[in-house]
Amino acid sequence: MTALSESLTTAALLGTARSAPEFDALHTADAAGELTGDPAATLLAAAALETTFLTAATVPVVRELPSPAPDDDRPVLPDAAAERLRALLAVRSPLLDEWFEVAARFRASHDIVVDLLTVATTDAVHRDRLVALTGARGRWVAARNPEWAHLLPPDPLDDTPWHAGPPARRRRWFEALRAHDPAAATATLAASWGAQTAAQRAELVALLAVGLGPHDEDLLERALDDRSRKVRAVALDLLPRLPHSAFARRMAERVRQWLLVDGSIVTLAVPDRPDESALRDGLTADPARDLLVAAVAAAPLSMWREHAGDTVLPEYDVDDTVRTTLTEGWGRAAVRQRDGDWAAALLRRDGTVDAAVAQVVPRDILLAHLRDVSPSAVLDDALLAALPAPWPRDVAEKVLTALYTKLTTTRVVRDVLTLLAHRAPFELADLLADAANRTDDLGRLHLFASAADTLTLRKTIHEELS
Repeated sequence: MTALSESLTTAALLGTARSAPEFDALHTADAAGELTGDPAATLLAAAALETTFLTAATVPVVRELPSPAPDDDRPVLPDAAAERLRALLAVRSPLLDEWFEVAARFRASHDIVVDLLTVATTDAVHRDRLVALTGARGRWVAARNPEWAHLLPPDPLDDTPWHAGPPARRRRWFEALRAHDPAAATATLAASWGAQTAAQRAELVALLAVGLGPHDEDLLERALDDRSRKVRAVALDLLPRLPHSAFARRMAERVRQWLLVDGSIVTLAVPDRPDESALRDGLTADPARDLLVAAVAAAPLSMWREHAGDTVLPEYDVDDTVRTTLTEGWGRAAVRQRDGDWAAALLRRDGTVDAAVAQVVPRDILLAHLRDVSPSAVLDDALLAALPAPWPRDVAEKVLTALYTKLTTTRVVRDVLTLLAHRAPFELADLLADAANRTDDLGRLHLFASAADTLTLRKTIHEELS
């Protein structure tokens, strides 16, 4: 910089007619010496050369070459599948999850690793799967670029992000620790409870849903007394999922006090106003029916065995209001406690259940039910949404026939066709296309044709990754 000031700057100030610039002291003397032409233009070119050097150049240093990336023995992703991925990512296709599942045994070719990592920096939904696709080479590259370091899964044994990282990194590290050692994650959160903001406490407590167990009970009970309503709400969502907890025992005792059972006769004794303990456990001063539903939904389902005999569901001589109340509470409890037997029993008894309960019914029970019901009843979108892919051909054809022949709402047609497109066997695509050609309703024609196209695309995806 000194040479630039004394040589070039002086000539610029006095003018090249009065002072000829000297280039010998410049770092770029050799290049500047080759400049010819108008003296003023030469001066500016020499200044540009020297400034560029001083701005960008560094002193040479000796660095050790990094160890090469580990080998990845997975087969390389076929070119057609790689192009398909680019297209699906460009439109944020709902088929991306299926694509990644089918492609799990492949790795990306080295020439697209950087492209995939670049996408992963802005696509939090598919970030981990994109990084997994890049494999060992992708992790090696990301570790050497500070802007990509956050793509790497955090080390649960290194708590530096927890103590010094920004909120997003702290959350991700906590998720990693939770997956690695759920009890250790709970202990870590409990130790720093007072240092978290209310929003952070609520967010982190919600992460306890993964790996939830008895080791979480004390912290969740502590959260019930938190000054933040959001923190209390999260705790009240998680505690009923622990059927052997003190919370569950408190709820069971309240149900026994409020629902007096004598054989098949039931008498309600729900208080007009919950006491302080009940309010703490989330039983607010709502109408008696809602109060009973909330208590039944939070009580362990095992408490009903003494009334059920050889069946799962107890049978009571009650009016429709109490029956509906118990059914709603039992359904919520089945969902929270992931009790497939109770969910299946409710389905067998009533012939249908709501969408949340349907998700808990075992797959074989769902299939048997859908095969047995009438064609008009098979268009139960809650049950169909709970039936995972792949759907057996006979069930898929029964649903398609009902869609085409039975009068139903456009919403049901749209929702069920979407399920068919994403879960039916591929050979049903021709039947869907044929149904589209046979309908005179332009709206339904579009829905059938779109479903056929989606099913065909899914088939192509599987073929490209075979």
